[in-house]
Amino acid sequence: MKLITILFLTLGVTAPSVIFSQNGNRISLQAGLFHSFFDGSAVINPIPTNPTKRIKNFKILSNLLQGILNDSRGINYQRKINEKSAISIEYMTLNAGYDFRQVVNNNTVNPVIAGRNLKYVNLSYSRIIQLSEKFDFLFGGGFNYLWGYERLYHYTSNGGWGEPKFYGYYRNDIGINARTGIEYTPIKRITLFTNFDFLGIAYLGAEDVDGNNASDFYKVKFDLKNIPSRYDLSWRFGIGFNFGK
Repeated sequence: MKLITILFLTLGVTAPSVIFSQNGNRISLQAGLFHSFFDGSAVINPIPTNPTKRIKNFKILSNLLQGILNDSRGINYQRKINEKSAISIEYMTLNAGYDFRQVVNNNTVNPVIAGRNLKYVNLSYSRIIQLSEKFDFLFGGGFNYLWGYERLYHYTSNGGWGEPKFYGYYRNDIGINARTGIEYTPIKRITLFTNFDFLGIAYLGAEDVDGNNASDFYKVKFDLKNIPSRYDLSWRFGIGFNFGK
């Protein structure tokens, strides 16, 4: 949390000079409609046959299309350094509850992800290539701080009897990301964009309630090598509001 405080204090100190600078500024609302963590969790949940039943089964109500998408939401502030470069800071939150039937009916040896509640802060640098008067291609990367909670479901078979168990751990991780995308500016004040963002965790600080290192715990107990996941590939869409001189 100290890192987040420092980032926002820095932004607050520099905001006045940014707003009245000659460079372009943008505030964007965005959503990561698709997330792949490479850990077996679903990118898209099955179409619900009974949405009311899905709600009773504790499906996250905020997800789009009645829970089919496990989407993230967030806000991004970007400042152009010059015509070919920009820096940005963003905050994203992901509240994903995976399909209840798939999780509970998964009577397998290994645990499966049942849900995750994650938050991200990102600082990025981007290079801008103008494709036409209204289209730009961007690529770049940055640093990420990720925190939150993840829950796993495990079904243990013992002499013909089954015992469902839930495990959980808190994430407190630092990573780097690479990003590439397209921007479309139909009018001066509005920009529509889409991009792919790949996050890799460099420092995995996830721990359970007992203080055990989550990565070591699941590797030893279940021989799982990507729980907690060190990767997140997302496909994002957003709208930006441009201001400044």
